[in-house]
Amino acid sequence: MMDLIEKVRPAVTRHVRRTPLLRSDWLSRETGAEIFLKCENLQVTGSFKARGAFAYCSVHRPPSVLASSAGNHGLGLALASKTFGIPCTIVVPSSVPRVKEEAIRSLGARVVRSPHAGYDDTQSWTLEHAAGLGGDFVSPFDDPAVMAGNGGTTALEILDEVSDLDAIVVPCGGGGCAVGAGMAVRERSPSTRVIGVNTDASPGMWLSRRDGRPHLRVESRSTIAEGIEGGVSAESFRLAQETVHEIVTVPEESIRRSVAEIALRQKLVVEGSAAAGVAALREGRVRGGRVCVMLSGSNIDPERFASLLRENLAEPRSAS
Repeated sequence: MMDLIEKVRPAVTRHVRRTPLLRSDWLSRETGAEIFLKCENLQVTGSFKARGAFAYCSVHRPPSVLASSAGNHGLGLALASKTFGIPCTIVVPSSVPRVKEEAIRSLGARVVRSPHAGYDDTQSWTLEHAAGLGGDFVSPFDDPAVMAGNGGTTALEILDEVSDLDAIVVPCGGGGCAVGAGMAVRERSPSTRVIGVNTDASPGMWLSRRDGRPHLRVESRSTIAEGIEGGVSAESFRLAQETVHEIVTVPEESIRRSVAEIALRQKLVVEGSAAAGVAALREGRVRGGRVCVMLSGSNIDPERFASLLRENLAEPRSAS
C-alpha cells in the first residue's frame, strides 16, 4: 500500500489542506509527555475524509459515486465529485447531525436518508438499494485508495514534521484510517506505534481484536462519536492486525468532556470522534514520550457543541 499512498499523495495535496501540527502545552502538562495535535478539524470539509475521497476519485475516475456515511465521508465525496464533475449520492443515517447533512447537500450531492439510525444498518440498506440509487459504491474504510488517502497521507505529513514519535493516535471506526496510517508508519518510522481508539459505545475493532474475528456489525449504544460508530470489514480487520499496534476504548463521558476541554484549552472546535484520541490520553489508555493525536474533524452540531460547553463550564476545573 505504500506505493499507493505515494501515488495518491499528489492529488490529495493538490485538493486539500496541509493541516497544522501543533504542540499542546495543556496536554503535555497534563500527561507528562510531549503531545502534538494533527488538526484535520481544519481540513477543507472539516474532516480528514476529504483526503480519501480525492484519492479514490483520482485513482478510479468513476462515472458516478454512491456512499453511505455518518457525515464526513459523504462531505469529502461530495466535494471530490463536484471537483471531478461526477454525480454523487450520499445515504445518511436518520440520526445524522443536521450540520453534516446540510453541508453535504450544499456541495451538490443528492442526500437520501435511510430508515435506520445506525451506520451498519444504513450501509446494508444502501447496498441493498444500490441499483436504484446509482453510482459506484465507495466504502469509507474498505477501499485501498481511501485508506491510502485518509490515514496514509495524514501520517506522512505528521512524520514529515515530527519524525521521532513514540505513537500516533487515530480515532477508529471501520479501521481504514488506522490501517492507512499504519502502512505509512511501517515504512517511514517503524519504531512509532499506531493506536486506534474506539468509543466504548461502539467498540467494533476492539471487539474484533479481542475475539480474533471481524465484527462486521456491532450493537452500538447512542454515541456522541457517530463518525466512529459501527463494525469493521474483514479486510480492514486483517490489515489492522498487521499494521495497528493497539486498539483502546474510551468512555462516552470522557469524549464529551474532551470536546469541551479542547475548545476551552486549545481554542479548537472538534466533533466527538475527533476527541476520542485526546480522551484516550486523559484516561491513561495511551502512554509515551512523544505522541501525536489526530483531531479528525470539526463537524459537530452547534446545539450539541454549546450543550457540551455548558456542561463543562458548570463543573469545577483545574487551572490551565
